[in-house]
Amino acid sequence: MHGPAHFLALTLGEIQHWCALPAVGIRYKPSGCSAFLSLPQALYNIYQAHKNGTLQRDSLYEGLLPLLSPGLLFALLTAWVMVSPDDVLSKHPRLFLWMTGVAFSNVTCRLIVCQMTNTRSEAFHWLLLPLAAVIAGLSAGLWVQREFAVLVGYSVLVTVAHVHYGVCVGKQLSEHLNIYVFSLGKPHQQ
Repeated sequence: MHGPAHFLALTLGEIQHWCALPAVGIRYKPSGCSAFLSLPQALYNIYQAHKNGTLQRDSLYEGLLPLLSPGLLFALLTAWVMVSPDDVLSKHPRLFLWMTGVAFSNVTCRLIVCQMTNTRSEAFHWLLLPLAAVIAGLSAGLWVQREFAVLVGYSVLVTVAHVHYGVCVGKQLSEHLNIYVFSLGKPHQQ
């Protein structure tokens, strides 16, 4: 099974794409480096905001809450690649990466809207529940022959949910700002 190796190659980049900082004698992979430096930097920023008392919420838990859904999504998608009986990442990389991108986009957009509106972010994104069910079913051997169909189904679900969320946010913003979404004109006052 080539799933984990392919997933790591896609995540960390190919071996020939090393970059170097000759002044300090460091070689690194740009994509892998950014993946492993972003989380520590985010945690450091949360710690500094907590220490300085500048967190929007009162507790450190509230500061770390927005990291929970993306972290769980990453862990569940990694688990899918690891338990895949059909080596889904090698056989259907475009669809798997499409689903991954749309799922992360949905989670991220919701976090951005929560930040902009100064509301509390949700602890668990609802799209994590069907993903966990998919992984449980694959681990139990229920969908061994139907993994591609499950991947297509979950991809459609994630895409429809993301488009629905975008349309709803656009509609709510247009009503709140009293504007048309794709026009420069304003609706007439009633």
